[in-house]
Amino acid sequence: MTNGSTAMFDLLSILLAVVVVLAAPKIWARYVFFKHNRDRQDLPDSGGELACEQLRQLHLPQVHLEPTQHRSHYDSDSKAVCLSPNCMNNHSLTALVKAAYEVGHAWQDHRKAAAGRFRAGLLHLAEQGEQIGSGALLLSPLVALLEPSIGATLLFCAVVSMLTGALVHLIIIPLEWQASFEYALPLLVRSQQIKQQDRPAVKQLLAACALSPFAYALANLLDGRHWLKVLGFRLPQLD
Repeated sequence: MTNGSTAMFDLLSILLAVVVVLAAPKIWARYVFFKHNRDRQDLPDSGGELACEQLRQLHLPQVHLEPTQHRSHYDSDSKAVCLSPNCMNNHSLTALVKAAYEVGHAWQDHRKAAAGRFRAGLLHLAEQGEQIGSGALLLSPLVALLEPSIGATLLFCAVVSMLTGALVHLIIIPLEWQASFEYALPLLVRSQQIKQQDRPAVKQLLAACALSPFAYALANLLDGRHWLKVLGFRLPQLD
């Protein structure tokens, strides 16, 4: 094998390793959600019904429940638990756990407002970083044609800015973990809908909920659709 082919093989190996590292966490999280997404007749409430009841029990009248066509999330600005159609309507472990997880964020925000503001501020920073990074990425080839050194600098800044989202979600993993196991898990136990044999699956789902924001942020680095959406392009929702 020549030096040139060896270098090419090494480069491809590195690129493959990077792709695996970036994509594997999201693949695992989606597998966990899919694994437990079967509707079950022994679960009387849908995710939306459970979330509504939990908000009532927690005495959080300022927090409202609303549907979203995007991934389920808690909006700390509008005080809304936003659930996807699958999470809102399904009678599955995945739907129940995701709903409880977002209610857990609302409860966390209510009890620890400073932590909620910290999380919201970092997420806003991540959004700004992604917007700057994606814009710089589009401009860098054009600038490089005129001034290669400036184009290379712009490309480096774009990559750093695009990494902001993953870094922010890495920083807030402890808050996500707290929302899962200190807030959502007690809510699920209190609901009496979770059977003893479902406890391991519930804990696995809660771990996936806590880690999925970071996992999705990593995978987004490879997702051209994500960066087009960041720049304001309207694309059909695939999730």
